[in-house]
Amino acid sequence: MLRWMSRLLALIVVLVLAVGASAALLLWASLPMQEGSLKLRGLGAPVEILRDADGVATISAASRIDAARATGFLHAQERFFQMDLARRSGAGELAALLGPRALPLDRQRRIFELRAHARRELQALPRAEQDLLYAYADGVNAGLGALRAHPFEYLLLRQTPERWRAEDALLVAGAMYFMLTDSDASHALQRAQLLAAGGEALHDYLLPAATPWDAPLQGEAAPLPEPPSAGVLDLRAMPAERFEGQPARTRRISGLGSNAFAVAGERTATGAALVAGDMHLGLSIPNTWYRLRLRVTGEDARDATGVTLPGLPLIISGSNGRVAWAFTNSYGIWSERIRVPASAVRERELRCERQSSMSISVKVSACTVHGRAWSVGVHGAWACTERGSHQRRA
Repeated sequence: MLRWMSRLLALIVVLVLAVGASAALLLWASLPMQEGSLKLRGLGAPVEILRDADGVATISAASRIDAARATGFLHAQERFFQMDLARRSGAGELAALLGPRALPLDRQRRIFELRAHARRELQALPRAEQDLLYAYADGVNAGLGALRAHPFEYLLLRQTPERWRAEDALLVAGAMYFMLTDSDASHALQRAQLLAAGGEALHDYLLPAATPWDAPLQGEAAPLPEPPSAGVLDLRAMPAERFEGQPARTRRISGLGSNAFAVAGERTATGAALVAGDMHLGLSIPNTWYRLRLRVTGEDARDATGVTLPGLPLIISGSNGRVAWAFTNSYGIWSERIRVPASAVRERELRCERQSSMSISVKVSACTVHGRAWSVGVHGAWACTERGSHQRRA
């Protein structure tokens, strides 16, 4: 009996070690190239990639096209899963990779039809910019194919990564739109609810247009608003039912803020000017940005260093040795919420104040999740042609 127990225990240990060794081997195989050389199809001239002690790459190429191709290669080798999530997030295609739990988010994103918009925008770009995105896409697919194994996330999901397309770069930019804006107009809805429940005086006091912490480009900073007097606003006298039915939303705010500033050279210790911009993004693993230096030595010579966004062949924020650039979130209100009656969707007709009615086109989106077809949602568009052409999304 003890002998059989010993053999069983030994077998379990061997199996655990074998599984661990296999997992370690797959992880090792999915790591990017750190040194060596290879032939990258489509290059017009040799490209050199060097890394510093921190692993930050410098790409030296004879043209922007070659630099974009090499950038795509690096991004795919190190960040392809991040890029895949970004393009799928922008297009509303996460469920096909992650499963049915991602369907609610896909339903929100499909309304914007960014995949169709990206295809149209790609064709409308100048030829030189199209060439950059196509070269970048070729480099991404080459970098993905050069890995000895798929990135480990696909092994865990038991999925195969899909090839990168030139239009996907525009979807990555669209995903940033969702991150940086109030895409579902929830902020505007909350303001409207406060205005309806508390009145204009309470709304203007709690949500002033400007405060002393703002830094206006013109004029002076605004003072803190004075609290309305009891004669103007008395919450004790308001009926309780006025606030009933309003959703209670609370969240903890810690260190919320955004800023950008520049310092002239005569005010710094080195004599060099400084520029800083808080991108106002959350921390993640991997980081949103990918540090990179691009050196082009041909006719269109340039040397820029900064951060790129995996999925795009561009220095998003950085310096070319003469000019440094950065940006921060404007926190502007760029969306609105329009209530469309369900009957209008069924009848394909929406009545409005400007004219008797307008037609609605309705689309039903679907996707395949783990071999099963799912309805992602119903969305539509309508057009009003009074004094020009207007389009809305429902």
